[in-house]
Amino acid sequence: MLYKQCLLSPEYIHSEIENVFSKNAQFKSINRKYFETPQCTQLSELVLGTIHNLKCNDILLICDSSCPKISGSYINNVYFNVSKHESIHKLFLPGTFLQRYEKEGAFIVLPGWLDKWQDNLITTNSYNKMHSFSLIEKYSHILVLDTGVHSNLIAKAEDFSRSMGMPFKVLDVGMEHFTMFLEKLILQWDADRKNNRLKLCDSKIASYAMSIDFIKKIADNKDEASTIEAICKLFSTMFAPKNVIYHSFHDNVIITDYQKSETISGTERPSLMEFKDSDQNYILFESVKGFAIKISITEEVLGIVEVLDIELPQHITEYISVAYDLAKVSGLAISNTRRYHRISKAKEEKTKLADMLQITNRILRHDIANDLQAITWALDLLQESNNDKAKNDKFMSIIRSSAKKSVSLISNMQEFDITSGSGQKFVPIDVKKLVKVAISKHDANFSVKGNCTVMADKAMSSVIDNIISNAVIHGRANKVEISMEQINNKCSICIADNGIGIPDEVKPRIFDEGFKHGNTGNTGFGLFITKKTVERCRGSINVQDNIPHGTKFIIELPSENLDDHILQGT
Repeated sequence: MLYKQCLLSPEYIHSEIENVFSKNAQFKSINRKYFETPQCTQLSELVLGTIHNLKCNDILLICDSSCPKISGSYINNVYFNVSKHESIHKLFLPGTFLQRYEKEGAFIVLPGWLDKWQDNLITTNSYNKMHSFSLIEKYSHILVLDTGVHSNLIAKAEDFSRSMGMPFKVLDVGMEHFTMFLEKLILQWDADRKNNRLKLCDSKIASYAMSIDFIKKIADNKDEASTIEAICKLFSTMFAPKNVIYHSFHDNVIITDYQKSETISGTERPSLMEFKDSDQNYILFESVKGFAIKISITEEVLGIVEVLDIELPQHITEYISVAYDLAKVSGLAISNTRRYHRISKAKEEKTKLADMLQITNRILRHDIANDLQAITWALDLLQESNNDKAKNDKFMSIIRSSAKKSVSLISNMQEFDITSGSGQKFVPIDVKKLVKVAISKHDANFSVKGNCTVMADKAMSSVIDNIISNAVIHGRANKVEISMEQINNKCSICIADNGIGIPDEVKPRIFDEGFKHGNTGNTGFGLFITKKTVERCRGSINVQDNIPHGTKFIIELPSENLDDHILQGT
């Protein structure tokens, strides 16, 4: 909004003010607004309501002793000046003259006051419903101050005199005294405005310098939490509050990231979501002597800072100006950290996909090519065997083994593709159901205890199946115990077998890509893919010795009780 000044005064000096403005060109840009003199109890409401409706940055109010008490120099973000006088009459005649006339028993009035004298008398409690007047008991005559800008003055004075039952006199005061007063008042008002703007500019320069220094300090921050902490410490240093609280917004979810003190005084703090969705950039807290301000970039609100119980609340107007500049810089800093994490995440995803393609190509070029070469070689020998049964059986075994290995590799690569791909949604999965499907494929003694639900995707079935298959086929176990237990927000899955176990020197490598151990080792990708799947579902897996012998795998995964019931895979 462009800078705009407004003068607000009683209606009964309307003509005198307009007379001064008509003769002074430098005042013509100032808007004028006049109010009728109401009951004293309504004056505060009337004046404040008028201020609220005026589209001005700077308001000057001229009023008498009935003027409302207004705390502070700002109302609704408008600079506010009050020129309060014991009597408006003193603006037209020096006080010493007025005192002399009052001692002589004069009831002093202005011409504009006579236009609505009955209403004006009501405000002084000198005129009641029975039309009985108390003026005659206090005054001996009426004195009308003639400013020279009103017509029919004598007729109005005579009407008032007859009604009061008192004689009247007219004193020619002219406009000279009032003109000097009003011109001085407006010039002083303008000087104060310029002085205040100068102070504001100095404050802006200081806050900009501080903002630049702040940007330098957090320029290398790549972590949002450390950036938020730096922001809150800066607000704490600037405004000396007892408490600073920072609330982040992530997809309309509020997270309190920082709180200087655990104690929060006052209860008159509005809803954060209501403030976030409002057009206001900040709100003031009267009960807790503080404010809240939005941290935003363009139209996106990234967070809200609450500054509570500031040490010098009388300077809160100046504080808001500085805080607004800091909030803009803070919004840029938070936006940069979030953008950095989005870019980093995209790079990680790109690297992961590139690694997957590299692994796939290596398997296709090496392992499956070798298997096909072995099959071709066995077929050639089979053709030359002259129906030798022993040789035929041997060659057929080589063909079956190589084909089976290739099929297993292709199956593992399909699982690996699911594990490495992006955009998979995590949904609640019943672990016990996965276990029942896996154990139905094997001939062993199984024990299943407990149950829990995990947040995962369809690749989780291969995790359970692969560990159980390894236990029975490679570990030569004939007994497998599977237990499931929910602990806090996690599901713990334990798969323990009585097989041959895994040597200690081998344990650190069993999850490595392509690692094989023992004569029954197949592709070397099964446990590698298992670990990748568990980690993608934000879980963990480790291996231990089972007592007295065998192997125990422990998997921990987020349960469905997490706040994010359906998460986007990363």
